[in-house]
Amino acid sequence: MNVIKFKAEGILNSFRVPLFKTYHRTFLAPTKTNIIGMITNIMGKSEKWYYEALNENRIQVSVIINNIGGKTKDLWSYKTYKDKNNGRSIIRRDKLFKAIYTIYLLIDSKELFKEILIALKLPTSIPSLGLDDELIKISEVEDRVQISENNSRRINSVFVDKGYSYKAIIENPHQFVEFPIVNEIPLSFKVKRSKEGSRESRQAIDIFKQVEYLNCLIELENVASYSDGVNRMVFY
Repeated sequence: MNVIKFKAEGILNSFRVPLFKTYHRTFLAPTKTNIIGMITNIMGKSEKWYYEALNENRIQVSVIINNIGGKTKDLWSYKTYKDKNNGRSIIRRDKLFKAIYTIYLLIDSKELFKEILIALKLPTSIPSLGLDDELIKISEVEDRVQISENNSRRINSVFVDKGYSYKAIIENPHQFVEFPIVNEIPLSFKVKRSKEGSRESRQAIDIFKQVEYLNCLIELENVASYSDGVNRMVFY
């Protein structure tokens, strides 16, 4: 299997839940669209490549939440097309403080595997999993990741719920625990383009529920999962 593993960490980051517009609530972990967007950017690829990679499922991801130091909020000022308030408005945004993730990429070809590996080690632009001011540090890039089938039903990765049966298990009662939180995410899009090739509109066509949690395990029924000896994960 063509698997790359790396660490991603930032000081203040947010991953906006799509349905929240007037108040930007954040996921606890980057979504697949965040991760593929970052890869597209550091490889210097086009927006068209981004949608093709998503829609053709050329890269599957798995995310482990290693740490979230805390949560805070900020106020974001932006321009509007209205004259009220001098054409400006303010949105409150959730922020994650000192979030650290282990990210696995399952890639469908050796050629693409090599391209992504080079980009993670020598990115063509500054890595970000969201807005340009929400930078991340990429480290501990591994390309010889050996994974095998996880004989235990328990995982510690974020996963996408497709009607699965699962339950949370607490191993250390003295740690702060975030029980499973569920939010809808799009995994592929129908894109309408102009004759010149630029994007005019997009519509989400595959919407699932991302399940994320902190300092607990999930026992997941009847779903293929994998282990590298450190983490137990589901790809999506």
